[in-house]
Amino acid sequence: MQRPIVTVPYSMMCALERDWWIDWRGQAEAERVGGGTQVVFNQFPRWMGEMAFSFTAEKSAYWRAIAWAAQGRLGIYRLFMADPLVFIRAKVLPADWIRLGKPFSNDQRFSTGYGFDPGPQVSAAAAAAPGAEEILVTVTDPGLVPKQGQIISADDWPMGVLWVAAEGGDVYRLGVTLQRATIAVGDPISLVATGLFEALDDLGSRLAYGKSRTSAPTMTFREVLNR
Repeated sequence: MQRPIVTVPYSMMCALERDWWIDWRGQAEAERVGGGTQVVFNQFPRWMGEMAFSFTAEKSAYWRAIAWAAQGRLGIYRLFMADPLVFIRAKVLPADWIRLGKPFSNDQRFSTGYGFDPGPQVSAAAAAAPGAEEILVTVTDPGLVPKQGQIISADDWPMGVLWVAAEGGDVYRLGVTLQRATIAVGDPISLVATGLFEALDDLGSRLAYGKSRTSAPTMTFREVLNR
């Protein structure tokens, strides 16, 4: 079955509250008589997200269209895992990039008036296989050096940054967890992670509103592993 993929724009991830976490899906055996307390097997861990949104009337209508396109739990939401606890995109990008997108090298944009996704991104300085516990990145702007606790991604596979070490020049070594992408030299590493998620509840996108025509839906998302 082909599942529709709907990209939710970064501007729609304006949550009043958000919680991104890894569900390790640990399965423990019973306590052993030899003194060991438990043995835990983490089977197919995945990212989870719980969002309490706050939408104006215009954004409420837009979100309704997104939810319709996703067809409840059938579709896949491509989400920007905006995480202002660690990384605030607006502090490192020009305001017009955020509003209109990144232009071509000649400062022109598409005929629609919009440009490319502004990122920001750094590039992989070395290849890495799925399961790698470290990755090397090239960072030409000191303001874009990843931080401990940040969620980044490669090819829509989110990963968490455990530690950061300077390797000299503009190269940094990152300790990471849940790295599942096949990374080649030069591949983009997104500093605002993107991932593919499904809704846990068909009714989670309901939009109740009153005279103000504002809405505050709450949704829980689960990462999709079968792609």
